[in-house]
Amino acid sequence: MSKFYIKYLCMFIGLGSFMTYLPVYLEKTLNFSPSQIGIIVSIPSIIGIALVPIWGIISDIIKKQKLILWINVLVAFLLGYLYSKTTSFIPIFIVAIFFEMFRNSLLPLADTITTSYCKEQNKNYGKVRVLGSIGYALSAFICGHIMNLTGNDLAFFYMFMFSMLLCLFITPYLNTPKEMESKEKLNLKVDIKKLFTNKQYVLILLASISIVALSDGVSAYQGIHLLNLGAGKELVGMLTVFMVAPELYFMVKTKDLLKKYGNTKMITVSAIALFIRWIIYTLTNNIALFILASASHGVAIAIMTITVFDFIGNIVEKKLYTTAMTIYTFCIGIGSSVIKLIYGNIIDLYGMKAIFICSIIISIISFGIIFAINKLEYKNINNTNIISE
Repeated sequence: MSKFYIKYLCMFIGLGSFMTYLPVYLEKTLNFSPSQIGIIVSIPSIIGIALVPIWGIISDIIKKQKLILWINVLVAFLLGYLYSKTTSFIPIFIVAIFFEMFRNSLLPLADTITTSYCKEQNKNYGKVRVLGSIGYALSAFICGHIMNLTGNDLAFFYMFMFSMLLCLFITPYLNTPKEMESKEKLNLKVDIKKLFTNKQYVLILLASISIVALSDGVSAYQGIHLLNLGAGKELVGMLTVFMVAPELYFMVKTKDLLKKYGNTKMITVSAIALFIRWIIYTLTNNIALFILASASHGVAIAIMTITVFDFIGNIVEKKLYTTAMTIYTFCIGIGSSVIKLIYGNIIDLYGMKAIFICSIIISIISFGIIFAINKLEYKNINNTNIISE
């Protein structure tokens, strides 16, 4: 398991620095407008995310998960360097498209290997992922201070490339689950249809979009909002620390909480946490309170991550797991990217507060989706009891 811990720590060091400071870099260093930033952080991601299910399907067909992951890490490293050397809008947009085609697949491919192995060995995936959360928070915090001390706005690119270099060496040594090596191959025509006629699977996708994708979408702009409130760049790193800190607890404990309370109640807790966050974001201009409210992100994302992985693992066939997980990531990524694109234009037209109000509305919709999941789950339990009797 130590290889997985190291893998997640290294990978999230790169993701934490890159995802935290890219929007800030685009606005403060390259002077792009919010709508331009929205285009760069959304459209390339949409294109990249569209490939995620394809990587998953290829992995399920050829059963070479580690090789596919290694290729994506290598190309992300090379394109990350090219990205850092590009400064005008159109060239950055083009480079970003190719970069996101590979960067977006890193986490879902790693997650499918790791969650399958943890399930096979009866290990807690949350304990592995929590190392990633630590790496994410530390890299954002340290990177902010490095940028302030050195005046080098490209430090987050260098941290990303360094982390990818480490991942290149670690990935070949990950343990591949036996069920991945021996499972039945996909019948694309029949098996993909099974996923999308599974009502529980479709509903969990919708719930995740309205919670996880929404939170990711807003996160692209909250660093900019914090700077506009008068904070320094080092506080953008602190914001990320507060966002991620609760994950250290909930990533580890959610597995036990799931056994006690069940999927629906845990998803509801995630939705409530974010609903409170959007209300505070809308009502306050206080820097400290804004940063403190960001902690609900960690609560929601940690609970949803563990709950959804467990939920999907229970409702789909083993041979479909990698594909189901990559389609889940695809939907989250597309949802997040569309939200970023729309929100960038809303900020240009109506200001930052408008996107927080929109987020409140989406959160209210998420409660309706959770109600539908609960109703369907209750119906399935009743049907099972009738059959057993």
